[in-house]
Amino acid sequence: MFLDLSLEFVGEYELPESQRLSDLTYEITGYGEPTDSGIRFYGLGESEGESDPTELYTLGWEFADGNKSPVPGKITIEESIKLSDRPREARSIAFSPRKSLFIATDNSHIGEYDLETGDLKNTVPLPRSYVLNEDETKPPQGLQPELGIKSLAIAPDGFSAGGMDPFRLFVAPYAPLKQDIDSGAGKVRILHYVIADRASFLVSENLYNFDEDAQGRELAGLVALNRGGSFLSLERSASGIGAGIYQVFSGDATDTSRIASLRGKLTKVQPLRKQLLLNLPELGVNAQVTGMTLGPRLPDGGQSLVVIKDNPPGLLIFRLTGIKG
Repeated sequence: MFLDLSLEFVGEYELPESQRLSDLTYEITGYGEPTDSGIRFYGLGESEGESDPTELYTLGWEFADGNKSPVPGKITIEESIKLSDRPREARSIAFSPRKSLFIATDNSHIGEYDLETGDLKNTVPLPRSYVLNEDETKPPQGLQPELGIKSLAIAPDGFSAGGMDPFRLFVAPYAPLKQDIDSGAGKVRILHYVIADRASFLVSENLYNFDEDAQGRELAGLVALNRGGSFLSLERSASGIGAGIYQVFSGDATDTSRIASLRGKLTKVQPLRKQLLLNLPELGVNAQVTGMTLGPRLPDGGQSLVVIKDNPPGLLIFRLTGIKG
């Protein structure tokens, strides 16, 4: 069920205050070597409110190092563009097999954008149960305000030659939907789509539980691994400080897409299974985390995992062992 994974903290890269990131994605989603030319990441600049549209950065990162240093070298902004529909508070980004970017915002918008122009190409509709119901005479429903979609992940097995084959997109909010809030541990729904041509098809929805003793947790990131049904998740406290990285398995999880509310005890629902890989405070890392992505191979050949942090802005680099690249 669970892979034999382990994480080792490699180092930290500080970013300037003007380069705060809400999320980051790697161009080849976990494949490639440190000596590959043109290693690129794509980052979402932090944006706040109506007057501050999201900026998309193309980042060059010198992972190759002649001295085989385990910590990657300099990061440079190679390009900065505004997204054509000027979405506000974009919080998650994923590089797709057809060399486009899927970007999600706090206000329930998921769009596919052209990598070079920032033009909106397609949208991925959310189920009606995710749309906020503002009618107080009806039962509460939908994404909580300012706790919209935070995690996007694309399965590596969908990266076919030319990007012509369908691929799987996974979507999750920060926190429970309004209809799922109760006094127990938080319950988040994770959506599984298949993207084919210009269409998106919802395949299933699964329950992701926070631990009973982890009140006020949020889901800050999701990474799909190269074995079907296996993921990494990044949890954080509501303040953003106090984070953990988990291995997640979805193979036997119940489809919850037809369950109106996840309140109370769910004796007939099998949630996603998860296992703690790393508790960041135990490393002395108490940073406010905002997302994570797989990166290329480290100079010593290990697989990199990059966690984005804020206050102060920067990147935490880990070596992930136990998966095949």
